[in-house]
Amino acid sequence: MLIYVILGFLCDKDMTGYEIKQKMTLSTSNFIDASFGSIYPMLKKMEKGELIQAEEGVEEGRFKKAYRITEKGKSEFMAWLQTPSTFSPFNYEYLNKLFFYKYLDEQEVVRLIASFRNTVAGEYNKLTSIEEKHIQEMGVYEHATLRFGKEYYQMIMNWHEEITNEITGKKENDNENDQEI
Repeated sequence: MLIYVILGFLCDKDMTGYEIKQKMTLSTSNFIDASFGSIYPMLKKMEKGELIQAEEGVEEGRFKKAYRITEKGKSEFMAWLQTPSTFSPFNYEYLNKLFFYKYLDEQEVVRLIASFRNTVAGEYNKLTSIEEKHIQEMGVYEHATLRFGKEYYQMIMNWHEEITNEITGKKENDNENDQEI
């Protein structure tokens, strides 16, 4: 999948490895992200496969290696893009663990769920920040993937809140009992 994200970015413009990572952080990180340790070996592999070309130079006294997509790279990218997407059932570690939480103390389960929910909330907040700062630069499809990420994270947070309420026996109407009569 990383290969196609890189090819797609390079369809827009020539980029360095650093610029590819920055673009990924600001646009695709809610569904695919990669470290520099993955990006640079992939760029080398793609260059060897003649999908991209590197152009080395010096800019402002710094060595710079920019990558450009080749015709072969464009053809491979377009062939991938025009192939219908497949659906794969999700495989989430947190659901695997949740399935066996019956072996843990209830307080530990609630703590673990809250911790996971907070992690998801952090990712949601990152996407919200990206949206606020970069919405003017996004095309309709780029924004659609960001919105999907936000809505998906929101669904996960809501679901975990509901399961926590089930575990602890809280009901949505518990606050009504606190009202003055």
